[in-house]
Amino acid sequence: MQRIITLSVSIFLIVLLALACGKKEGSKDFDKLSFEEKMALLDANIKKNPSDAELYYQRAKLYYQVENTKDALFDIQKAIKLDKKEPKYYILAADTYFARGESTLAFDALNQATKYDKNNVEAYAKIAELSFLLRDYNRARENIDKVLELDKINAEAYFQRGMIYKEIGDTLNAIKDYRKAIEYKSDYEQVFEELANIFASKDDPIAIEYYQSTININPKNVDAMYNLGQFYQDHNAIQKALDLYQKILQIKPNYANAIYATGYINYVYKEDYDMALDCFEKTVMADSSYFEAYSMMSKIYAMQNKTEQANKSKSMADSLRNIYTQTH
Repeated sequence: MQRIITLSVSIFLIVLLALACGKKEGSKDFDKLSFEEKMALLDANIKKNPSDAELYYQRAKLYYQVENTKDALFDIQKAIKLDKKEPKYYILAADTYFARGESTLAFDALNQATKYDKNNVEAYAKIAELSFLLRDYNRARENIDKVLELDKINAEAYFQRGMIYKEIGDTLNAIKDYRKAIEYKSDYEQVFEELANIFASKDDPIAIEYYQSTININPKNVDAMYNLGQFYQDHNAIQKALDLYQKILQIKPNYANAIYATGYINYVYKEDYDMALDCFEKTVMADSSYFEAYSMMSKIYAMQNKTEQANKSKSMADSLRNIYTQTH
């Protein structure tokens, strides 16, 4: 069983942050302070200026960053009470409500943001983000479309819409939007990687070019290297695959997938069972839930007439496989 690394929903969320069009708050000196120092400074300033909505907003952001949603909500509601027309306050309120599992209130807050600023890209992007998380892809797409109406060359928005298309199985439009994103941002690592994964799933050799572009942009992207290695391996370019796995392990020695893949090549293609066993044992040291490695260990132990170790490894493989099946 070969594992393929795919871009997760977290990539969608990371990219959404780039859509924020509001100016950065606070000075560089403030940003360098510790959490405790920032909080002490804001507490003192709020005591001196209790009617300053911005101070409550800043403190709410700090509380939100440490997952103290109760105090974050109190402060952001105070900020809104002092200044009802500031969209960014509603956006932070939406984040806080959503973190508390109150999605209806989160959307209500975002609707208020767009009420006071109909051209607020960040608010529409946030609606798209929350809708995407709730798998309301139509609503997510509608709001990304609004972002693109306001900013027709927004690479991040094209990537996000591509992610939405991908989730609903429309890979043709996903590819179109990904390519549009690259048109406006030629070093867009995540887009190149996503395109590579799509074409690899179609067994299209153009995937190699996209993986190589991804790696050229970020030479430490071990997931892209691994997936390219898998593509090579699936097409019998075994040495190219092995070279990539070794390169990965130079960057990230405990990268379990690369260790396992190296073991698999030694087991299947080189018939070097001692080396393969060593790799599989190292795999489970790096990731104790790697049931495929335990399964391969069981086979090798059986070949070596190590019945007890073979049975233990098989038992572990079966148990972990069951857990994986139940949770995925």
